[in-house]
Amino acid sequence: MNIIKENGITEREYNGIVPLVSGEIAEDFASYFARSKQTPTVLALGVLVNKDGVKSSGGYMISLMPDATENEITKIEEAIEKAPTISEMLDEEKSLEEIVKIITGDEDIKLIEDNLIIGYRCDCSKEKFARGLTSLGKEEIEKIIEEDGKAEAKCHFCNKTYTFNKEELEALLK
Repeated sequence: MNIIKENGITEREYNGIVPLVSGEIAEDFASYFARSKQTPTVLALGVLVNKDGVKSSGGYMISLMPDATENEITKIEEAIEKAPTISEMLDEEKSLEEIVKIITGDEDIKLIEDNLIIGYRCDCSKEKFARGLTSLGKEEIEKIIEEDGKAEAKCHFCNKTYTFNKEELEALLK
């Protein structure tokens, strides 16, 4: 599994690569966190489908903070062992708060943000791809101008295509 993350501050990419352990996405991500990030993590994902399509989907991720005590770790491990699967909790229409209490074994939880809207979005831009093109170097860009007169870059996340004409490529040389 290849994970590419961009640091929002330095705008540098981080690339983490780990072998797949099972083909189950939650287990493979948990393995990534343990191996690549050295962060013990529990991850559960579930999708319920019916004749109309997806009925519900959800998941949870628990990563230990550096100051977690052995008592806290044991409490969470025991709670997760006893907890139903995330799919079962979704099927029972448990609320976010109920799920958190079940998987942590803690009745005293604090909801930080309610009504969080989660969605897929890609922050690619022509400017980011232009920076990538400049990393090819002057000779390579000159070769592209000479042979093709343009360059095309496609985002592997959202499939958006960015085209750079001859004038834009020449501007990158400056």
